[in-house]
Amino acid sequence: MGSARRRSPCCSATPWPPPNALPPDARPARRQSNLLGPDRPHPVQPLDQPASLDCWTPKGFALLRRAVGGQPWTSLEPYDHRHGGAEAAGTQPGTKDKGAGFGDAAPTGEVRVKHSLKVLTAAAVLAMTVAMPAAPAAAGGTGWWAMSGYLVSNSGFNPNESNVTVPTVPNLKLTYTGAPGRTGQRAPVVADGLVYTQDDRGITATDEETGAQKWRFEPDPERFRWPSHLVHTAGQIVWAMNDSPAMPGLDSTQIFVLDAATGTVVRDFHDEGVVTQILVDRGVVVVSGESRYSNDTRAYRLADGQLLWQRNQYMKQPVSASGRVVVSGTGMGAGPLTSTIVDIGTGNIVHTTQDREYRPLAADETGTKFYVGWGHSLQVLDATTGTLTWLASNLYPRFVVVTPTRLYVTSTGGTVSALNRSTGATIWSRSIPESQYQRAIIAGGVLYVTAKSDRVYTLNPVDGAPLKAPAFTGAVDQLVVTYGRVYVTDGTKLTVYGL
Repeated sequence: MGSARRRSPCCSATPWPPPNALPPDARPARRQSNLLGPDRPHPVQPLDQPASLDCWTPKGFALLRRAVGGQPWTSLEPYDHRHGGAEAAGTQPGTKDKGAGFGDAAPTGEVRVKHSLKVLTAAAVLAMTVAMPAAPAAAGGTGWWAMSGYLVSNSGFNPNESNVTVPTVPNLKLTYTGAPGRTGQRAPVVADGLVYTQDDRGITATDEETGAQKWRFEPDPERFRWPSHLVHTAGQIVWAMNDSPAMPGLDSTQIFVLDAATGTVVRDFHDEGVVTQILVDRGVVVVSGESRYSNDTRAYRLADGQLLWQRNQYMKQPVSASGRVVVSGTGMGAGPLTSTIVDIGTGNIVHTTQDREYRPLAADETGTKFYVGWGHSLQVLDATTGTLTWLASNLYPRFVVVTPTRLYVTSTGGTVSALNRSTGATIWSRSIPESQYQRAIIAGGVLYVTAKSDRVYTLNPVDGAPLKAPAFTGAVDQLVVTYGRVYVTDGTKLTVYGL
């Protein structure tokens, strides 16, 4: 199996990616691993079907075959050569894998098939015991990071990064730096060969490879201020700017839908409320903010701006679980404290719980569960029945990164903890002061934690150990890592690192 022959990383005769796995604009033009957005892994060959041996795996990783939702999947997992062929990185020799997950990188070593639901033949294992170095991003390649939490599940987990990994992150070098002068700049989104960065006044689109500006959108600065996060969806950028209302004291926002390639306004529509959170899923734009005189959460049809539904409860983070969202609160104190699961398209109530305030953090990859904070605890909320299952206590969760077998929780006190996703058991925990202000992310098996003190902690998610990496000096928002590039903003300019 030479490095010159590279076929589907799923090692299957199944066409890759499946023809309808992604909307046309979201289909990447490069090879990626099997767990590809939006929000669900790709089906591959049945477990009883022999695997093709003409495949590749990055050094330090192995192919894992498992069942998700009763269906067979293949995924790329970290492999630690110190613990033998069947053991996962981060586990002890002779134990089952209950901790390390895909994306939880291990030290470099041989690449083998990890035994899971089906044990491959010895010949197959030997044939796949090959070490291959991670390749740098190809010129002109396109990354993918559609919203602040990566995708609508808000997982903060990019399983498709295969270039910037634990072995290669020390080799990152400055690629280019954008021109300073913007204020309030936030972490970008990346799609279709462009990088979209917002600031206090507008949005700038730059070429992913060169950093050259492609377009700039800036609404009337005398009228608009305090932007929301931006979202890329179906070839469009969706963004909200709080408006200066005609009558002082009222809440007012304008929602802009831009052509992602040109920056041209496709449509814009008025929203009578404050917007601090924005979510786009299934052709619906959900905006939310604790407004004074209007309902806290409003939903509009993306195609024409038609108001679909509204509720006087707040969506604390932009999370969708198969088209369902969680809102909570008392509605300006006028009603009882409730947490409600709502259908994003119709506004119909799926389930309501009285006297509890759930803070949605993320959804699982199947879209059947929410991970929510309730007081000091981390809970699992069934997206259909509303059944709540305890997972861990005394965490005070603020953000969570979801991988297939682990949860990485950032607490309100500035502690980052790795938990077993099934049992809630703590695998490791470390104090990172002021990390609660920005979400952590995992990409390429590397955990990046941004602290408010303008410092980034680059960690091995297997055990939380620090990795040698650039300092990413001055970072004031989460990092974005996709297709061999690391994007860092200091609030005024974007700096890009590559291999």
